[in-house]
Amino acid sequence: MEKPKGHAIVIGASNLDIKGHTTSYHVAKTSNPGIVSTTAGGVGRNIAENLARMGAESILLSAVGNDMYGKQILDVTGKAGVNLEHIIISPEQRTGIFLALLDHYGDLVSAISDLDIIKILTPEYINQNISLLESAAFVILDADVPSRTLQFCLRKCREHNIPACVEPISVAKAKQIIPYLDQISMVTPNREEAEVLAGFPLRSGSDIRRAGETLLDKGIKYVIITLGPEGALIASNDENGQKQVEFLPSISTVVTDTVGAGDALTSGTICGLMSGLNFKKSVERGILCATLTLQTNKAVNPELTLERLEQLKKSAASPY
Repeated sequence: MEKPKGHAIVIGASNLDIKGHTTSYHVAKTSNPGIVSTTAGGVGRNIAENLARMGAESILLSAVGNDMYGKQILDVTGKAGVNLEHIIISPEQRTGIFLALLDHYGDLVSAISDLDIIKILTPEYINQNISLLESAAFVILDADVPSRTLQFCLRKCREHNIPACVEPISVAKAKQIIPYLDQISMVTPNREEAEVLAGFPLRSGSDIRRAGETLLDKGIKYVIITLGPEGALIASNDENGQKQVEFLPSISTVVTDTVGAGDALTSGTICGLMSGLNFKKSVERGILCATLTLQTNKAVNPELTLERLEQLKKSAASPY
């Protein structure tokens, strides 16, 4: 597989994931038997680690507290090859926590994000690292960052003709990026987030296709609507300005945990684009990356490499 060129700047959350995984059918409003685990997480951090494990020069702009969880996150992320030189280690704020409940299939039932620390990712902090941003091959933002910071970064990317990807994170956070859709190069919502961005419910395949086309009309260059086991819808404009919209299938696999799979798909796609692949081939790499992530209970599969993706690509289970 082709290796990515240039460096990627990832701006977003770094937090501890605490996950409760039920071992039988989940029953609401009562105690459920299961397994509780912790892992380094955060959408921005996950994307940065995935990119580094695939050979990209990955620089993370984020914040952790000067506490046990922060040290754990930095240790895992640094060992994966992510550049952490510009991380804020705050003595006043505690490290963010993502608390998730998953059912026995590994699907997310509900979650709480305690990410007050993210507010210190200000435009002033980004401006202190502006030379890194302005020379990046790709900038990735998760929608947890404050609106002022998101707006500042997108403006700088537009001024310097740098592609910018925004990961919507959640239905609530997706609303934050609506005013900036015409400034975003790539967006990667799931079905529910896409409903918010497109402005109408997605009840059928034709609705999903129309949502992809609608987001292209709003000025976005690349659209990926993730659909879990149903795969993904991808939409882009070709060199003649014609819309290219199609569904790509998922890869059959045994699912351990779905947390982080969307981040992996985003990472693999960006890795492909940085490697010179076209959009469809890049998303196919992203789906391979997501498949590996589904096989582990960690937010990033520690076995992820381009070589491992190539093995999966060649396996009988892969349609690519």
